[in-house]
Amino acid sequence: MLWNKKLDAFFDFTQSACVAIYAQNGSMKSSLAKVFEDIAKGEASKDRIFPARTTTREIVDENGAALLSECVFVARPYDEVFGHTEKTSTLLVDAKLREEYEQLHIDIDKAKEAFLKALKEQSNSKKDIEREISSTFTKADSSFFKAILRIKEEVFAQKDSPFANVFYDTIFDEKVLAILGTKDFKAAIQDYIKKYNALLATSIYFKKGV
Repeated sequence: MLWNKKLDAFFDFTQSACVAIYAQNGSMKSSLAKVFEDIAKGEASKDRIFPARTTTREIVDENGAALLSECVFVARPYDEVFGHTEKTSTLLVDAKLREEYEQLHIDIDKAKEAFLKALKEQSNSKKDIEREISSTFTKADSSFFKAILRIKEEVFAQKDSPFANVFYDTIFDEKVLAILGTKDFKAAIQDYIKKYNALLATSIYFKKGV
């Protein structure tokens, strides 16, 4: 445990190609990874809580030279897909495994492209379908795989597709969305719901849910 709240250690890679750092929560393990991620991206490191504070960063190799961005790859936790890049390919040193890894991503990209094409034809939409799905089911515009994994079970559980013939842009038209977001429209909808419920409550023949 790092009771002095700083990391002061020498890592010897002559006997092993990797070193595991274990510490309790709040010991800045994630901050250490973030520093290396900044190097990989070629960005200056800064305090996430107090970004205006002056920070210094110095990481050098065995010869005292600054660490190059192309020499660093940070595998972030909980990322379901790193994407096909040169850095991820070099993680697999074995040539056969690397070929399998690259082919897997090629197959995934092809399947994704075919899926998005089919969705675009079915929905008759001119929008960016990948972005629409991602932003609808996640908080980001670029989490397509996470989005479809979230709705996978629900989609498979459906026995039919009652709205399959409704064009997406007809419902989610930019002008329609702009009207739906106005204060007057929301007030009108609330007034409609109140009157609708009042009529049902006093009706002899009609009831909710029937």
